[in-house]
Amino acid sequence: MIPVIAAAISLAGTEAFSLKDGDRVLFYGDSITEQRLYTTYAETFVRTRYPNLKIDFIASGVGGDATWGGWTAASDERVRRDVKPENPTVITIMLGMNDGGYVPFDARIFGIFQEWYAKLLGWMKEAAPRARITLMDSPPYDDWAHPDTEFKGYSDTVRRFGEHVKNLAEERKLGFVSINTPVTDFIKWALEKDPKRAMSIAPDAIHPGPEGQFIIATQVLNHWNVNPVVSDVEINFANSKVVQATKSKVSELKGFSWKQIDESLPYAVEAPFTLSQTYLGFHERWNRQIVKFRGLASGTYQLFIDGVMVKQADSAAWNQGVNLASAETPMLKQARKVAELVTLLSDARFTRWRQVEFLLKDLSTAKEAASALRKVEAELKERIQKATQPKTYEYKLRMVKT
Repeated sequence: MIPVIAAAISLAGTEAFSLKDGDRVLFYGDSITEQRLYTTYAETFVRTRYPNLKIDFIASGVGGDATWGGWTAASDERVRRDVKPENPTVITIMLGMNDGGYVPFDARIFGIFQEWYAKLLGWMKEAAPRARITLMDSPPYDDWAHPDTEFKGYSDTVRRFGEHVKNLAEERKLGFVSINTPVTDFIKWALEKDPKRAMSIAPDAIHPGPEGQFIIATQVLNHWNVNPVVSDVEINFANSKVVQATKSKVSELKGFSWKQIDESLPYAVEAPFTLSQTYLGFHERWNRQIVKFRGLASGTYQLFIDGVMVKQADSAAWNQGVNLASAETPMLKQARKVAELVTLLSDARFTRWRQVEFLLKDLSTAKEAASALRKVEAELKERIQKATQPKTYEYKLRMVKT
């Protein structure tokens, strides 16, 4: 049973996508954001689903950070250093895991959290007065899959701190993305399915691994109202008509062959996400690359794209509609390349920002190195933009069994 996420995802795409061409999205947070997993997953989805939008994504997470700051600076200085120069138009904030002190709920510590969160929002407003700000509660401290954890019961503290974040967002009319409940529900579901694997969702009980971070990313994407449709094509072979071509263009339909160019790419769900994508029903709700063939004689048919067989199904399945998002299509291979480039871009930026501009800032060559890395980032952005562009492929349907 997945009521929270399923209900949210079913609404995806019913409103306009909230990111705009030219937006600069900054993810602000602690080590969970510094992992740069949910950030790259969300960026990859947006770049593959909206290939013509030019949007920058900046992961600004610092391990150990709390609302008052951390080892790199107090939060007011960090906002001036890490937020203002980036000129973000969209900011997400995920803090709270470290703020509770890893102790049972303490009213005094909670008061400090409330005070400093308010201060942080004030500094954010000064640094980026026109940015659309979204608050996120923290993922849970996982003491369900890790019952012998050192800080048993800390999940309640993190949850209660998160409730304040939600209330604060409502009071200030800011966006809010629920993370704690969806990840908690996922962990509990996984415990029933595969207890050993459930332990890997947050291996140290604090930091979600790829499966947990994938859940986080989908919650952010849902908040942005991403379109769940990659493309949706229906062909009636009985009269050789293209009945529907949503986010796609079909041409040169002759017999069982045609050319097709989709406006976007599927999201490449790889091995680390198999549990979470099953839980989410990801392909059905988020990654719909549908082909529907009517007017077929009863039998089994294979679909070829550029001469490679990508899917086999019977006529009844093709008539109902088949989702190609998980099939080994040229578009999926293209999407994988985009994901690789996005990760490289995130790595390059992190190296520049954290290693060169911060840790090595006193070196005489630091500015030169940072400038060189910025050029690397710019080149990677160009490659990503090129890699996301739709291509025309040749399709052919062939009967193999009657």
